[in-house]
Amino acid sequence: MVEEIQTIQTVNGTTSANGAGRTDDALPRSLEALRPRMGFTGKVTRVELGGVFVDIGVGVDGFLHVSQIVSDKPILRVADLFRVGDEITVYIQRVQPERKRIDLTMHKPPAYYWDNLQIGTKLHNVRVVSVESFGVFVDFDGPKHGLIPFNLMPKGVRPKVGEQIDTVWVVEVDESKRRIGLTMIEPPALPWEKIKKGDVYTGKVTRVERNAAYVDIGAERDGVVRLSSLGVSHADMHTFVTVGEEVKVRVLKVEPNKRQLDLTLEGFNPKDYALSSGPSDEELSPFAAALQRAQRLKRAQMAMAEARAAQANAQSSADGKS
Repeated sequence: MVEEIQTIQTVNGTTSANGAGRTDDALPRSLEALRPRMGFTGKVTRVELGGVFVDIGVGVDGFLHVSQIVSDKPILRVADLFRVGDEITVYIQRVQPERKRIDLTMHKPPAYYWDNLQIGTKLHNVRVVSVESFGVFVDFDGPKHGLIPFNLMPKGVRPKVGEQIDTVWVVEVDESKRRIGLTMIEPPALPWEKIKKGDVYTGKVTRVERNAAYVDIGAERDGVVRLSSLGVSHADMHTFVTVGEEVKVRVLKVEPNKRQLDLTLEGFNPKDYALSSGPSDEELSPFAAALQRAQRLKRAQMAMAEARAAQANAQSSADGKS
């Protein structure tokens, strides 16, 4: 599932955006390193009628225009609010290195923006701001309000304006269309968009039939391992896997629109289960053919048992080292 992003991080008295774990030495020291929404605690160096200049430690003072000042009372004169030497918290609004200009603001930027919102991101304590015929819009401290359609809410749930929703997940982010889609129903750990042909996953067998096995890899639906994908004839899928077993599988085909996922057992070698050279079943008597198939089945069962034992030993060794 989705990482939660902390936009502003304070380090040794200086605040920086997306700077979790950074030391003071790692903070931006040049105009070129500055990015919008980064935050700093700086010192006022000059007070003018239209705003104040602030030293944020990059060699060029930034300018905080009067329109970007946050105050709990009407601003009649900038000098009534700030004096040279005052420490204030400001955020980068715009940087123009070629002009050696930094525009600042005291308005704290949203915790989430288009570049740090991802499908699967988990959001907490969002507030309903409007209810429409198709869903509700919520404020989550992002670039715009997100939409939760009614069909992505638990049955019978209909939030009201002002109500707080504990947890939602991002299911759509489209900056070009200015659209953010959310859901109140926890999405699968592995969305369809992330599953690619050739990917290898560890999953759990949920159902076994004669010609197929179903494996949960964390997607919306179980993937199917068909007996034909193993390249082994005259066999039963029960020979190779059991319900509850963890197996490694490789993606053969994924069709998000049809919600279909075809898999095969990773590392499976059909030669391990082939009969030695000799007459085909069609050339044998019914009894001989049945005997040969029974021998193949027993041989396959022994091979799978050995593989499971080896896997268990490897896991035990890994757990012992950890």
